[in-house]
Amino acid sequence: MTKSFNPSTLRSISKIIGEEILTHKQINEQFHNSGLIDTGEGTNKPDRIYYTLTSRQKQDNCGNNVLSFIIKIIDPKRYDSEASFEKHRTSINEKLLYEGIEINKEGQPKIVDKAKTIPEAKNRSMKIKERVHGIGIHQDILLYCESEWLNENYFHAILEITKSIAHKLRQKSGYISDGALLVDECFGLGSEKKPMLAFNLLQSESDESEHKGFANFIKGFFSMYRNPKAHDPKLLEDTQLTEMTEVLVVATIIQNKLDKTYKTGYK
Repeated sequence: MTKSFNPSTLRSISKIIGEEILTHKQINEQFHNSGLIDTGEGTNKPDRIYYTLTSRQKQDNCGNNVLSFIIKIIDPKRYDSEASFEKHRTSINEKLLYEGIEINKEGQPKIVDKAKTIPEAKNRSMKIKERVHGIGIHQDILLYCESEWLNENYFHAILEITKSIAHKLRQKSGYISDGALLVDECFGLGSEKKPMLAFNLLQSESDESEHKGFANFIKGFFSMYRNPKAHDPKLLEDTQLTEMTEVLVVATIIQNKLDKTYKTGYK
């Protein structure tokens, strides 16, 4: 059960939805889709939304239907543009953080630590998105670390980022091992030069060199960003956003290359 939303939060969210997202006609449609009855109070869009949500919340004695309405609005399937979706999601999340809720990239709610101040809410909802989406971070990485990053738990966020790489390797290969062993199983050439995975045709020394280099790059990534952090958490309690960005960029390079890999059929 979702606790009732603070009236100030409801007012702010209603203002965003009414002024930035929905027309009057769309409000009618979303009320219908959410099983909400328009109270008829208010002549402008934000007021219509606010009074209707407030009335339903009082009737339910909880915020379940309010949150359901918000989720239907911030549904990625409603958007043709990722930029518009992210803009609206960020604006709504800035207010939801006061309630300890965040809507993720799939449009689903997640429980997070409540924001206590305006600067905190703005920073937590925007600084990640602005820096990350500006440099094209691979979406599979965000699925692993966004919650930890939003809560500024950088230590665990970095660990989750490295897990995203291992998970992709397992998906591609079918192997269940981990770390350097997993990389060797996936990309090891062996005496017959027949790896499980490849991203080029391996028809020249240059191809082989690139293949080996990428495998070593992944192993180096695990050694540099995963293993030390797993064994020395105190060292990373003060990890800053700049270091997080560095890890994300490196992981994105790997993820993009892994997207181009294929099973060779040798194993």
